[in-house]
Amino acid sequence: MGRCLRLLGLACLLGASVQGRAGDDGAEALAGTTFFGYGKAMYVFDDKKGGRPNQNTAGFGGKLGLESGDYRGWRLRAAWYTTQDLGLARDNPRQTDAYMFGLDKRPYSLWGEAQLIYSRGRSRLTLGRQEIQSPLINSYEYRIIPNLFDAYVLSSRELPGTTLTLGYVGQMSGLDGLVSFSDFRSMSQQTYTSLLVDGRGRPDARNGETLDPSTVVGHRGVWMTGVAYEAEHKLQLWHYYGRDTLQTVYADGRFKQPLGRGFTALIDGQAYRVSEVGAFRDYLARHGLNASYGLAGLKGTLAHAPSGLSLALMANRFGGDQRTVTAYGNWGGYPEFVLMPYLYAENDAMSAIARSRLRKATLLLDLGPYGLPEHSLLLGHARMDIDEAILPGADIIANSLIYRARLTPRVSARLHLEARSSAHSRYDNHFLTLGLRYDF
Repeated sequence: MGRCLRLLGLACLLGASVQGRAGDDGAEALAGTTFFGYGKAMYVFDDKKGGRPNQNTAGFGGKLGLESGDYRGWRLRAAWYTTQDLGLARDNPRQTDAYMFGLDKRPYSLWGEAQLIYSRGRSRLTLGRQEIQSPLINSYEYRIIPNLFDAYVLSSRELPGTTLTLGYVGQMSGLDGLVSFSDFRSMSQQTYTSLLVDGRGRPDARNGETLDPSTVVGHRGVWMTGVAYEAEHKLQLWHYYGRDTLQTVYADGRFKQPLGRGFTALIDGQAYRVSEVGAFRDYLARHGLNASYGLAGLKGTLAHAPSGLSLALMANRFGGDQRTVTAYGNWGGYPEFVLMPYLYAENDAMSAIARSRLRKATLLLDLGPYGLPEHSLLLGHARMDIDEAILPGADIIANSLIYRARLTPRVSARLHLEARSSAHSRYDNHFLTLGLRYDF
C-alpha cells in the first residue's frame, strides 16, 4: 500500500506542476477524466459428493475507477473493487464458495488499481497496482474481483503485429494467491505450490499445510518478459523469473488454414518448462525434492463459419514424478488447453498432477448466424487420467456446458454447468455458476 500512496503522491505533484506551468494543458487533462468499471452479480452452487456439505453462494460487487486525461503523455488511473454478500451468506463457512469472498469467506474491498501511466507512440509504461494479462501472470476474473498485481510494466507495439513486454511484478492479491485474496502480498508469499509441510517445514503430504515459500526465501518478486506476434498466424514466447522461487519458459503458437466453403482449420501447440531457482532450489534439494517439470499440449479445431459450428480436440500432458513439486495455476495463469480442478497431494507424493494426461473435445455453436449475435453455446467432454502410482483412483470425467450472451452493448451474461465424476470423492461433484455483468 505504501508504494501505491507514493505513486499517488507523485501524481498529485505532477498535477500541481500541471497547474503551475501549463494551466491550459492541466485543465484539459482534468476535463478529460473518465469513469469506468463494472457491476456484477453471481450465483454459485456446488453439489459435492462423499458427505461434504454443498456450497450455495450469491455474490455482488464490481469495480469503480477513474482515469485522468492526458498531460504530455502522463495519466493517472485508480479503481476500487468490492465483493459483497448482501447478508445472504450461509452461517456455516463450509457452505460458502471458496472463491467468492476472502480466504475467511467474508466480503472484502480494496484499492485494486493505483497507476501512473506514461504513453508515447504505441508504447506504454504502467507503474503501480494493475490488472495483467499474460499466460502465467494473469488477472483471470472468475468471480467478482480478479487477481491484481503491484508491478512496473513496459509494453510496446511499435513493430507490426508484435507486442513486446518487460515487467517486474512485486506483489499480488486475488483468488489465485496462497496467503491472501484481499491484501497485496509478495509474489513469493503468494506462490501456490503443491508442497505440504508440517510445523517444522518438513514435507508431510498426509497432515501438512501448503508451504508459504516466503518463510524459506523471503519476500521476492518476478521478472516477466514476453514477445507475441499475431497476424494470420500466432506465436508467443514468455519467460518468468521468480527470484529464489520458480522460473518458467512458456511458448505457444497457432497455424490457421482456410479450407474453402466456409471451413477453416486451426492447429495450436503449447509447451512450458518450470524449474526451481535459488534458495527454493536449495530448500527442495535438502529434502530430496525438485520442482522441474514440463507441459506439452496440442489442439486442433475445424470451424465452419456459415453454420457457426467449431469442433475442437485437445490434449495436455504434465511431466514430473513422485518427488516433483508443481505450481498449477500459479499467479493466476491457466494457459493449458485442458483445465482441471486443483489436485491435492496425498500419501507420500508431492503433487497429484505429475505425469497426468488430459484430453478434451468441445463443440462450439456461435448463434450469430441464427439471429443472436454475440451469443454462443459450448459443450465439452474431458477425461483426466491421473497417474495411478501417484494418486490411485482419482481419474476424472467432466461434462460441461457454457452459455455466453451479450444482451446489450453493456450487459453480458454467462452460465456454466459442469458435472464431474471420479472414484475419489474430492473430485466428484456437480456445479453451476451464473453471472450477470454491466460494464460502463
